[in-house]
Amino acid sequence: MSLQQLPRAPSTLRTGAKAPHALEAREAKRTGFARALRRLVKRRIAVSQAYPYLIGIVGLADSYLYHGGVICYIVEARPKRWLRILDLHSSANIELVVDIPTLVTEAVLGTRKSTRYKFRVLHHAAGITTCLFSFALPNTENWLLVFKAGEQTIFEPLRLDSTARIFVRNNAEYLYFGTHSDDGGDGFRRWVLRGFAIKKNLWFPKKMQLSNLVGYDIGSTACFEVIDDYFYGLSNQTAFEIEEIDWTSYYYCFRFRLDDPDTGKTQVMKRQDSWRRHHSEGPIDDRWSLLKLEKDEDSGKVKIIECRKEWLAGKSGSRRTYYTKEVVFPAAYDDGDRPVTISNEDMSDDQAANVIEYLNRPKSATLGERSAYNSSRNVFIDLIDDTSTEQVDAQCLRLRAGSRRLKPLLLGASNDPAKHSRLEVEMDRLYHPNAICMWPPKLESPSPDLVLKEIHNILNPPGYQGNITAAGDERSVVYSTGGSSGELKALVYLSFDPSTKLHGMQRRGRLLPEGVKGGLRWDCNDSTCDPRRKVDRLCQPAEEPTVQGNPKEMDSFGLSDRPSLPERAILSSGGTPLPTFPPRDEVKTPWAWLEPPMHRELPGKLTFDEVRGHYGLF
Repeated sequence: MSLQQLPRAPSTLRTGAKAPHALEAREAKRTGFARALRRLVKRRIAVSQAYPYLIGIVGLADSYLYHGGVICYIVEARPKRWLRILDLHSSANIELVVDIPTLVTEAVLGTRKSTRYKFRVLHHAAGITTCLFSFALPNTENWLLVFKAGEQTIFEPLRLDSTARIFVRNNAEYLYFGTHSDDGGDGFRRWVLRGFAIKKNLWFPKKMQLSNLVGYDIGSTACFEVIDDYFYGLSNQTAFEIEEIDWTSYYYCFRFRLDDPDTGKTQVMKRQDSWRRHHSEGPIDDRWSLLKLEKDEDSGKVKIIECRKEWLAGKSGSRRTYYTKEVVFPAAYDDGDRPVTISNEDMSDDQAANVIEYLNRPKSATLGERSAYNSSRNVFIDLIDDTSTEQVDAQCLRLRAGSRRLKPLLLGASNDPAKHSRLEVEMDRLYHPNAICMWPPKLESPSPDLVLKEIHNILNPPGYQGNITAAGDERSVVYSTGGSSGELKALVYLSFDPSTKLHGMQRRGRLLPEGVKGGLRWDCNDSTCDPRRKVDRLCQPAEEPTVQGNPKEMDSFGLSDRPSLPERAILSSGGTPLPTFPPRDEVKTPWAWLEPPMHRELPGKLTFDEVRGHYGLF
């Protein structure tokens, strides 16, 4: 058999070679173990099948932020307030606790008597947390607080002139924040940036106005990221006017070095390389728009990812499509990286980007804020509320994933898209139709399946429903649910990484998602287990098993009744103190310490066995 006739199935070695920039690949290089590469393969398959290895309630909070595998959540019991920081990707068994009143008193002089203030987490990366602190005594003041809680270090605070659409991005050495606040002189506002050298504890003296970046809605029409040693900015709009004259749409993308924010040295993506779409192709439903920049795990290059829901070619039905485009700047052309481009007149939307489509959307589908795209696997993931029309007050959150896979190579087949008149034809030839998977299987009422009910009650905690907000990355999803009328929100964590652990998690065998070969079925190592008859046969403690509450009062695992989750989260009383860097006056009250994670006191953490996917086990 010719090599060209073999199916394209991933192997541990090939996947590691193709994804040198993935976290698991870097770990494998450092440790020399192939286990990290197998972890990479399993994680990617799990994402494509919407099959998490672990689910659990990790906290109760008034507000939260999730970025880079770390969740920062605030618990208020005024006048006390705490910020808790937990590294979920590292399966940390401790979390940092920050006493907010003590922090702000030490960071900003003259606030000791102010008890009415607002405190919001803006960003967390590289162990550095940035927050917005606002108070009125006697006049309203807004301060940007930057600190490293693990070292009890407070960097130079900055009083802000504006907080309009404020954002923060940083790495271990540099931090940049931006606001949509500068007057452009034409009636439209402009983005303005300011940088901070973390190691020098020094704010850059000059601001940087982004005169040519049009979009103002971060995540929809504008995007900002710090990747490697550069700050990147992106917009999918090119004109400030409501009605654009130019009917051809382009991306506007730029970057500059973090240590040299000079407008004269800023690189801008060329127009012929940033083609986006032609407006004659049809209108766009902006509610589904998603725009982001990310570093590709396989190539290490930066990519634009955009989701658009469009009515193409005058069709009555709309479709949601994810487009990707590689970011290339003029300076890279000397290195032979210049992409092959097509003239604007001949370029079609499909020729300008790689696409993955999902056509048949159920009525319960959510908007873009609960959607994500994984470029390494060509997979989109949605968090949907699949509640039936008869259950008005109920909530049924499920994961939905859509992915495309290459067909086996055919001997003598052409791989040159230029030989085909339309890319859709080439895609149909090269790719299988989109595979749609949903997890967990829908819970029908009344259902005799106690394990499905158990999963449902973790994803939809009784008493904590509605007001859903979600965030995610290439290996996990975190969302909050509940919190109406000033009550606490439940924070739910779903991980596709097989190495992730939580204290007290319990094993529940294997449950295939809907859409995977074999359909809906339970599969566990014990041939006698039957989840519809007895849950205990599936229950195998995986790590440090704990039981919370009185089992007689808890349905299955303790989330059937609201009292099983506390009305107010466990209040911090001060745990292991942290050293200060540099050492501070010992008479001062410490503002950060270590404590066991809140989730150790909460029920509802399950782990699942590996699922046999499209490519088998590794």
